[in-house]
Amino acid sequence: MRLKYVNAILIIVLLFFTYINSSSSKDKECMANYMPPINIFILCFNEEVLLPHTIEHYKRNLPSCQITIYDNESTDNSVQIAKDLGCNVISWSSNNIIDDHKYIEIKNNCWKNVNNGWILMIDMDEWVNVTEEDLQNEMQNGTTILNIKGYNMIGESMNEELSDINLHQINKGVEYDMESKKLCFLKNAITDMNYSPGAHICDPKGDIKYSEKVYINKHMSSLGLPFLITKMRNRYERAKEMQKQGYATHYTDNADIITSEYNDALQKSRIIL
Repeated sequence: MRLKYVNAILIIVLLFFTYINSSSSKDKECMANYMPPINIFILCFNEEVLLPHTIEHYKRNLPSCQITIYDNESTDNSVQIAKDLGCNVISWSSNNIIDDHKYIEIKNNCWKNVNNGWILMIDMDEWVNVTEEDLQNEMQNGTTILNIKGYNMIGESMNEELSDINLHQINKGVEYDMESKKLCFLKNAITDMNYSPGAHICDPKGDIKYSEKVYINKHMSSLGLPFLITKMRNRYERAKEMQKQGYATHYTDNADIITSEYNDALQKSRIIL
């Protein structure tokens, strides 16, 4: 009789540990497949040409993402395009000038109401090459900030609307350290990014672990000479106050300088993707 009881207890213990192991395996599988929220915040002013392509880039690579556009009172169709594409739009004012101080205030704080998940804090011309699978893997690795290498992508459009090229097929560029920014981080672990003007430098706080993998940030600016000249001239006009303070000094309205720099980059460009 005693042997029967012992056997019964052994069977119960065996079934218990089998259940525990099965549950543990299922939990691990669920964790491996878990995709935390992805929130993308994009600054915008009169970006009707580039905006739909940027949204397409991120929705293609990060289909579950939520995109919020911080619109600086655009006067073109940017806001309507963003809403039509399912983006949340928040308007803010800088009295029709480029104000790097307000830009940084937004970049350092707009994401803090998000409870958890991945944050991408970008400009409209910053296309980070990262997928949901990549972010899942980085979660498993304990990564909290992505290492990013910047490239200035070179397109050869002949019109301001970029209607004669496919932006998503541009694969030539030149290394551009100014765009090697810390643009993607895990809200659960990071409490502050402390971006400086331009977000080229930051001093993050929290549980910091950089990814071993280096991700590409495609700076989608030099997409064609007509587009670039118009963009630079418009930004130069709005940046005059900031230039007095030593910011935004790379903007110019000199077409000869813009053309020379574009042609130099085009000549030096190489296939990076």
